[in-house]
Amino acid sequence: MAQHPSHPKPPASIENDNLADRFGICQWFHYEDWRLLDATVEALDELGVRHLRTGLSWADYHRPRGRAWYDHLMQVLGSSDLEVLLSVWHTPPSITADPAGGNSALPPVRPRDYADFIDETIRSYGTVFDAIELWNEPNNPYKWDPRYDPDHEIFAEMVSDAGNSARQRGKVTVLGGITLLDYEFVRTMARHGVLEHMDVLGIHAFPQMWEPYATSWDHPSHWYGWEHRIGELERTSGLPVWVTETGLATYHKGEDIRCREDVQMARLHEALTAPAERMYWYTLFDLPPSRVAIEEAHGGPREEAEYHMGLIRYRDGFLVAGQEKPAYGALRRALAARPKVKTA
Repeated sequence: MAQHPSHPKPPASIENDNLADRFGICQWFHYEDWRLLDATVEALDELGVRHLRTGLSWADYHRPRGRAWYDHLMQVLGSSDLEVLLSVWHTPPSITADPAGGNSALPPVRPRDYADFIDETIRSYGTVFDAIELWNEPNNPYKWDPRYDPDHEIFAEMVSDAGNSARQRGKVTVLGGITLLDYEFVRTMARHGVLEHMDVLGIHAFPQMWEPYATSWDHPSHWYGWEHRIGELERTSGLPVWVTETGLATYHKGEDIRCREDVQMARLHEALTAPAERMYWYTLFDLPPSRVAIEEAHGGPREEAEYHMGLIRYRDGFLVAGQEKPAYGALRRALAARPKVKTA
């Protein structure tokens, strides 16, 4: 693959690199959640984290105050020292084949609309981010409904146009993080010509994050380590791989809510030492219990573990002091201890 001029070079040595150059946090900001935004920027600065993966909801942008909310969010992020990977997804329901259904996981009637929105996003906020992630978990039926696009042909047309436009404007293009070791999806994207417009393949993996009924997580029988997962998907796609989400909930059904803090720390350590150009931990703050996770919003079961994946326990107002889980301190110490290597 010809490397895009703005594509970051991989670290020469995972053991001797500057950890802050490749390790980041993924934190979603719900519509008009001003407090979470401010608390996140403050906590990331305290941790010493430079990389943030966050999202821009195409659907929320078109809500009555959507543009004002994202103007504010991008102004705050642009004023920080964070390097942002921006994931853009959620189709406005009004432009899908089922406008009354309220489902943002459907393709737009006119696929080119997504590329046009990517153009608008770069024109409006392009100084805030260097890399743009095109969709999120497109092989997850809750985030791209296969009933309306069974072979991902519409998706392929949509993100190919968007990737071409973003590259022309100097952005690193990341194909939205796929779940599981999904060879078939990657080959489908190659067959449709999508990978020609991408600089990076984003992947998601959550080792040891499972329940018997939660089949979307990485079961032990499917997990052979980070080197295997990253290497397999690099070979299949021909692209560098960024892990745009990994993490572990400090919750397990039938046990105490804090029962897995030691397991979270162990999985964090493995992620810190994984052979990845970029790794984003999901997430900084636990999800407020009043929120509805995407799977539940689209008819799936409530998965309680999703509400406890943060490095900081949720408290009203997103208080930080005293709510940090042990892995929070471990990450801070790791970032402070690693040598500062100047990258070329």
